[in-house]
Amino acid sequence: MATIKTSTPALPDYITYRYLNRLVYVRPAITYEVPSTALDIAQKEFIELADIPRDRISFNTVATINRHEPRVVRISESAWFAAVARQLCGGVIDIIVTPDANSPPTYLAIPTDMTKEEVDILRKTRSSPSPPTRSRQSSPSGRSTKAAKKSWLPRMG
Repeated sequence: MATIKTSTPALPDYITYRYLNRLVYVRPAITYEVPSTALDIAQKEFIELADIPRDRISFNTVATINRHEPRVVRISESAWFAAVARQLCGGVIDIIVTPDANSPPTYLAIPTDMTKEEVDILRKTRSSPSPPTRSRQSSPSGRSTKAAKKSWLPRMG
């Protein structure tokens, strides 16, 4: 038998907005998009969001699916209150800015919210492999000779 909730859930005292790995505690907004809303708070607390069109700003949270599997879930405007009411006090809500459809893609840009370790890994995977270097080999007579054949492929055998 299904149960019907008759009381309105209480919002936590504060939640945490995260944008570009920076955190700020905020009093949760009751609504997503009317005066004094989640979007207003985000644009006030993170000044770089002030000029971003509001339709490009969204909010994500982590939800546990099937009791064990944490997944990132976007919070829609219609589900804002219910999603925030389920947050623990201090729970994290990520602010995401979708790319501008009119701007050209930046294929090799490094996102600014990456840690130094992530940037290093990205650089290693994007760098082109350097050709193998061959050292001069000594001949039995003691004179050095250049390798007879240069190849980009490793020597087999």
